[in-house]
Amino acid sequence: MSIDELTITDQASENREVPIRMACGAAALAAFVPFVLCELDGRSGAAITSGLVEGATSQQLGAIVATLVATLLIPAALRLARYADGLSGAVIGAAGVAVAALYAAYYASFGAAAVVADQMLDDPGPGLGEAASLLVNITEITRYAPGLALVGGAVAARRFLPRGVWIPAAVLAVATVFPLTSWVAALIIPVWLGASAAALGQNSRRLGSSIPRSAS
Repeated sequence: MSIDELTITDQASENREVPIRMACGAAALAAFVPFVLCELDGRSGAAITSGLVEGATSQQLGAIVATLVATLLIPAALRLARYADGLSGAVIGAAGVAVAALYAAYYASFGAAAVVADQMLDDPGPGLGEAASLLVNITEITRYAPGLALVGGAVAARRFLPRGVWIPAAVLAVATVFPLTSWVAALIIPVWLGASAAALGQNSRRLGSSIPRSAS
C-alpha cells in the first residue's frame, strides 16, 4: 500500500471517529448536570422526604440525564480500553462499564425516591427519606471500587496512553483511596472517562503501537 493510500485510510478512520469522540466529550460535559439537579436536603427523614416532594421534577430530570450520560460512557470505556494493552485494557473496559452503570444507578436513586414521594404515596413519611438516604449512600460507596480499578488500569497502561490521560488518573486514584476525598473522585471519574476517550485519536494510537512491548 502506498503512502497516499495509507494517508487516505488514516483520514477516513479519523473521520469515522469524530462522532464517537464528540459523544464522549458530550458525556464528559453533561456528567456534572445530575450532580446539580439531584440532592437530599435535610437533616432528618421528614425533612429529606419533604425535599423529595418539593424537588421531584429536578430529581427525576437528573436521573434521566444520568441515564443518557451512562449510555455514552460505556462506549467511552470500551474506546479507552482499546488503546491500552492486555490485562490493563480488560480492566479498563470492565471497570469503565461498571462505573457507567453505577453512575446511572446512583442518580437513579434520587429520581426513584422522588417518584415514590411525589406520585406513589399520598402521605410519605420520614421513613422514605431515611431509606432514600441509605440507598444513595450504598450506591455512592459501591462506586469507589470500580472507579479505583478504572483509573488504576489507566495508570498501569501509561505506556500506551497520553500523559493528559494517565496523570489525572493517578491523581484520582490517590483521591479515591482517602476517605475525605473519595466522594470527589467518584464525582470526577465519569467526567475524566468521557474526556479521556474524547481526547484519544489516531496520534495516540500510533504512539501506543510504536512502543515496544516487553516479552512475557
